Amino acid sequence: MSLKAKAEEWLRRLEARRPLLPLKPEGLADAKADGEIGALLQEAGEDPDARAVVSGLLLWNGNLDRSHAISQGIENATGSYWHGIMHRMEGDYWNAKYWFRRVGRHPAMIRLREAAREPLAAHKAGAGGAEADRLIGRLAAAGEWDPFLFVDAVEAQVAGRGSDGARALLEELQHLEMSVLMTYCLERI
Repeated sequence: MSLKAKAEEWLRRLEARRPLLPLKPEGLADAKADGEIGALLQEAGEDPDARAVVSGLLLWNGNLDRSHAISQGIENATGSYWHGIMHRMEGDYWNAKYWFRRVGRHPAMIRLREAAREPLAAHKAGAGGAEADRLIGRLAAAGEWDPFLFVDAVEAQVAGRGSDGARALLEELQHLEMSVLMTYCLERI
């Protein structure tokens, strides 16, 4: 089976996994999966697109360190995108924004905005007064995906300045973000 076919199978598994990965994972979601995903790195070789796929799959399984080791060596917007997500998930919000500035307007962000439109609109209708909820309202009102607002909303939520509804939506948006970016990556290998 090719690397792409194996990665597509992992994409299906990770998309279906519940509960969703927390905004700030405490470790691996699945140790067995981590070993199997990590083995794909050898098949990826030096191809930056294939390495981005492995980095993203490892990150989606909660292996921030190994994902980071790979993404920091990918010198393109997609590598920077995975790198930014990783720093957001570890709670290094300033550094996440640094990497999102390096990303610029990534094509996956257009897809993400479309995928996030409905969940964002539903939350906006019931938004509360907590900081994360207000930031989600701003994210919903933005005309395009704003990774900086998303970082701010995640930071507020992780710091306890958001509702349970905000936490659930932010985890769903993180899940969508990884799904959309992984699909984008898989189209390139």
